Amino acid sequence: MIVLREYQEKAVTSVRDEVKKGNRKIIMVLPTGAGKTYVMADIALRCIDNGHKVLALMHRRLLVYQMRDRFSDYGIDAGIIMSGVETDFECSVQIGTIQTYHKRLQLSDVGPETNIFFTDAAVILIDEAHRSLSRTYKEVLANYTDKIIIGVTATPCLASSMGMGNFYDALVDIVDVQDLIDQKHLVPVRYYAPSKPDLKKIRTILGDYDKKELGKRMNKQKLIGDIYLNWAKLAGGKQTIVFAVNVKHSIALKDEFVRYGVNAEHFDAHSSDEIREDILRRLESGDIQVICNVGLLTEGFDYPGVECIVVARPTKSMGLYRQMLGRGLRPSEGKKEIIIIDHGGCIDRLGFIEDDIEWSLDGKRIAFKKKVIRKKEKTIITCPECMNVFIGNVCTRCGFKIKNWGKMIETTETELVEVGKNRKKYTMQEKLRFMQMAEYHRRLKGYAKGWGAWLYKDKMGCWPKGMKDIAPLEPDKSFRNFLIFRNIRYAKSKKKCYRSLNKTSALRR
Repeated sequence: MIVLREYQEKAVTSVRDEVKKGNRKIIMVLPTGAGKTYVMADIALRCIDNGHKVLALMHRRLLVYQMRDRFSDYGIDAGIIMSGVETDFECSVQIGTIQTYHKRLQLSDVGPETNIFFTDAAVILIDEAHRSLSRTYKEVLANYTDKIIIGVTATPCLASSMGMGNFYDALVDIVDVQDLIDQKHLVPVRYYAPSKPDLKKIRTILGDYDKKELGKRMNKQKLIGDIYLNWAKLAGGKQTIVFAVNVKHSIALKDEFVRYGVNAEHFDAHSSDEIREDILRRLESGDIQVICNVGLLTEGFDYPGVECIVVARPTKSMGLYRQMLGRGLRPSEGKKEIIIIDHGGCIDRLGFIEDDIEWSLDGKRIAFKKKVIRKKEKTIITCPECMNVFIGNVCTRCGFKIKNWGKMIETTETELVEVGKNRKKYTMQEKLRFMQMAEYHRRLKGYAKGWGAWLYKDKMGCWPKGMKDIAPLEPDKSFRNFLIFRNIRYAKSKKKCYRSLNKTSALRR
């Protein structure tokens, strides 16, 4: 028997209290990785024990199978309502896709009571409930106006960021992301972010950037190359999920990773179930390092081995943003943190996922506000002496004064920098190990003795001290990825310099 965590038990109790108050439509907020399926299984088991039937609905086939497995852990046998699967009508719990259930209810012109597919449930559970105000859901739920409807989501808002009070009566919010990190149920987050991409004159449709215009703006070779380049520097070797704007953008990103020898794949809504399952299986086995997708992995994907999320898709949607970041929060053996690489200016626009959010049901207003308001982020500088991240021209940690501050800002605005409270701090052991690998590579290539010190400064931001005559150590994958990053960066700078010289020569002529 599964034993609920304290906050999960509190969530179940809070839902029951709302029902006692007379509220029949309740939305429960649980962050990604909080174990919402186990909470729903516990609610379902209590209903069965009281002699009631339960119907659980969601919008993807993968979610159906995941919920069936979690319910099985609770000893609950559930029927499946989904195309291509035979339904066991004898089960007290039915789990299905909203698309299939909606179509089957339409088979009867008289009413649901004459339809063999209709589940006369006392309680309806909705997974990813931020989708439950769609037309399809509304038509199905119209058959359960006098029943208890419990929706569960990490982001109780519409795509437009409006609240969901036009349908739900009550909101239950028990635990936030930072609490779960503190309790070791989720891993800490480390952020890197560029300056804001050029999003001027892109229209806003239903609260977010127009996908067609956004795709044209983001699917450019320089931006595509920068995404790989910074990934190689910051997270090379880590299993990664990349969120793209559209199919063309996702394929272009995948091709860029493959071009540099990374095992990367792409899938989208047009990919068959077999292809998706095969790619996810190869990711879990370690055969694939990077998956590029267009929104398919924002929900229901719970592989904890992912250690990096690349946001290559600018968004104004708090729901979409937190769903993307949430894919990497689950802990796994040996996983210390999740790296977020933001290429969309989303951190500056929407904040950190650990921010304490106060959610609202008000259907006429934005559904969220931060309980603690930060000062607006400005240009962020990384100190070349101690690697501290700060704003201004004097390091807040070591007091180092940045010379040519204006030029440094200009440089920073074209490169990824680390932001947030969990920024990387290298230990002496890590620094020594890096220098040993640099010495190994220097001897292998026959470089001058000072080469390793310059490489160290490029990586650590300061010169090595007390590291003379160290023993060489064979480089690991992370070190090799850093060398690739430097080589690509150098090649690009030479190409830019060559173009500049040609332009100057042409003007002189």
